[in-house]
Amino acid sequence: EIITLSPFEVNATKDTGYQATETLAGTRIRTNLADVGSAIQVITKEFMQDVGATDTGTLLQYTTNAEVAGTRGTYAGLGNGTTLTETDTLRSSGGGIPNRVRGLAAADNTRDFFVTDIPWDSFNVDRVDIQRGPNSILFGLGSPAGIVNASTRNAEFRNLGSVEARTGSYGTFRTSVDLNQVLIPKVLAFRLDGMWDDHKYEQKQA
Repeated sequence: EIITLSPFEVNATKDTGYQATETLAGTRIRTNLADVGSAIQVITKEFMQDVGATDTGTLLQYTTNAEVAGTRGTYAGLGNGTTLTETDTLRSSGGGIPNRVRGLAAADNTRDFFVTDIPWDSFNVDRVDIQRGPNSILFGLGSPAGIVNASTRNAEFRNLGSVEARTGSYGTFRTSVDLNQVLIPKVLAFRLDGMWDDHKYEQKQA
């Protein structure tokens, strides 16, 4: 007899537009967001596509209580009588970290709720769960700022595929492909995701 462990799986098939209804954050099993008593924000694939977010730096600036450093960031470095300097703003959001959540520190980067140093990219991610505060899924082992969890795309029992391309300033070009193929119905499927990104900048001489 086959036992289906569905309570431990959350995917993006039930997400509608910008609205997500379920998460694994907080209880480690699939739970309705309305029943989780912590600060959670779920970013769907549709939202990331609409705002052009591809990584943590381009996404957190659209989320609640988060700051991002860099040329496209939102960190100003103000407070407690400090003066605004462009150098501090572009360098980091305090302490040499690229982002800051709840004004404390950088959130832990996780992939499918496992801590990782590998940055996530939207080409193989269906949704991003941002859980703010020490009551994160890591239960005391994580950053007091919380976690930013990327849920990677899984193989599904349906055939689908897509190709995306975008251009940007100074000749920037990015393309990605997503292919899901069923080999044996309800038994075996595989999914292939690939991305090529040539991001260019321009800096005026001093």
